[in-house]
Amino acid sequence: MSKYKFIKKVEEMIKTEDIATLRLIGPLLRYVPGRFQAKAMESSSKDNPYLGFVVEPYSTFLFYELIDLEWARRLIPDGFELEKTKVFSDGEPKYYIAFASFNVKTSAFAGTRLEVNVIARSKRTGLISWIIVDYDTNTLSHDALKGVIDSTTKQAVFTTDYDGNIIVDIANEEKNRALIFDMDSKGAEYKTVEKSFWLEGNLSVGYGREISKNSPAAFAMKFDPREVENACRVDLDKIHSIENTWYPGLFKDQVDEALYFPFAQHYLSDSPGSYSEHDNVDEMLEEYRNLDLDNIPPYSVESLRKMVKVGIVSNSVFITILLLIILVLLIT
Repeated sequence: MSKYKFIKKVEEMIKTEDIATLRLIGPLLRYVPGRFQAKAMESSSKDNPYLGFVVEPYSTFLFYELIDLEWARRLIPDGFELEKTKVFSDGEPKYYIAFASFNVKTSAFAGTRLEVNVIARSKRTGLISWIIVDYDTNTLSHDALKGVIDSTTKQAVFTTDYDGNIIVDIANEEKNRALIFDMDSKGAEYKTVEKSFWLEGNLSVGYGREISKNSPAAFAMKFDPREVENACRVDLDKIHSIENTWYPGLFKDQVDEALYFPFAQHYLSDSPGSYSEHDNVDEMLEEYRNLDLDNIPPYSVESLRKMVKVGIVSNSVFITILLLIILVLLIT
């Protein structure tokens, strides 16, 4: 594989016209029953099991130590168990919850996301796993509980300024939760992260008990391992004006570790409905090295277009029948 072939392929799979189409039809999918959404996703993933996924530079992670472990266990599916991990290779293993803030573009959506992850281990594969127990975003998203949904919040700021500050303000007024802070990135130490934590975690990404309907399934990323080899460790006194109103009492008030990746990260993610189910890192690396990039088809939104058409027609038929029944009842 040539030096930039994988990166170029991932970027090539992200087309603005597809993102725009999905952004337009996304709100209409609420009228399509969940089982039809799931079937369309499954059909789409058979045509192409991969999704281009690019995390833009400065993706930022705040790690807090969990204190209410019983509560944390109730947030993750039964197929996982809490696991003590180190963030950096010289760190101390702890039970962590991670708040990941980033700008992202994919084959299906683009925008800002805040993902709240409890770190666990898969009982089936033994892999360290990032369990997304909940999230907020200003763009489309998909999960087993809600299907395809529109943005969860109107307030989602993730940006940088001229003086090297990372600025985050992601608030969900409806659910009364927010993560707001700014971080001075200057002087951060570029150092090695804990290999197993970051490599395995990207091979085993699950959803929380409620969102996944208690499913043990986990999707995987395919990527160059150097994407998660080093990160910029930020001194905690460089984090300012922090407000975190998620899950009060679940974790300590003070951030335990903070870091950001100063570069874009390129992944081939499993499409919704597709699960790679890697058992170890070497298996993923072997698949990554042998990817036939030239024959990976472009991501298609055709199945979702069809799903919207079916939903609109079905609802129109239902409303027509209902109106006819009411008319008959009025006449008689």
